[in-house]
Amino acid sequence: RGACGGLRTLMWSVVLICFPVYAIALVLRETIGSSANPGDAGLPFTTLGQSFFTVFRCVVAGDCSTQDGRPIFVLAFQDHGWLYGLLYMASFTFMSFGLFNVIIAIYVENTVAAAKYNEIYLKRQRLSDQKMLAEKSTHLIHLVWKLWAAEPQAAESFASAPCLPERPTPQQIAERAASMELGRPFLEKLRHDPRFQEILTELDVSDEDRLDLFETLDVDGGGSLDMEELIMGIAKLRGDARRADIVAVSLVLRSVQQDL
Repeated sequence: RGACGGLRTLMWSVVLICFPVYAIALVLRETIGSSANPGDAGLPFTTLGQSFFTVFRCVVAGDCSTQDGRPIFVLAFQDHGWLYGLLYMASFTFMSFGLFNVIIAIYVENTVAAAKYNEIYLKRQRLSDQKMLAEKSTHLIHLVWKLWAAEPQAAESFASAPCLPERPTPQQIAERAASMELGRPFLEKLRHDPRFQEILTELDVSDEDRLDLFETLDVDGGGSLDMEELIMGIAKLRGDARRADIVAVSLVLRSVQQDL
């Protein structure tokens, strides 16, 4: 979308450049080009097409000379008067320092805006992709299980639970992981794991929301998290803050006030 937006702006810029070039070419065609003695300066303006091409060369391309290399508007100034020198200076100043700078600014702005819109569109697509969320949640459960199994307290937590086979199925891992209680030290260790950081990045969880992740997800203040709280909490942290989130918090607070 950024390239398409820039290309569309570029096409309109060509149209915008052609209007003043055509106006100047028409004036020179009707004055120098149609005079009784055009001289060497008037030969490039004898027809409208030739006049347009010559003006385009002079004010856009910077090549303003006759076939033998002499400057066209210097000859026009010498043969036909100072007005043509003034016309060249005014048109060159307007095109170079005015119109060209405006076109470049608009081109850059539209290209950046189109690229930003494309980024927002892709992010919106990722946030609405439930299949991707389920896939990353599965990866997260496997990662938490792998790190938790290496903890000393893991053996105590699972002492009374039936042993898993050597190669447990994803369902068996999910069922066992549902009974896990993740404390602050383990979550801090998990937060610094590069694989966990990569999963959060792919889920569009901002870096600021990762700093106090345990305090954010421990909504009941119990001092530990289960797997459901971790997965559901990370799902809620995806993307930017939305108006729906603010409304939901307001409704919860209103409900609590009514209960009190």
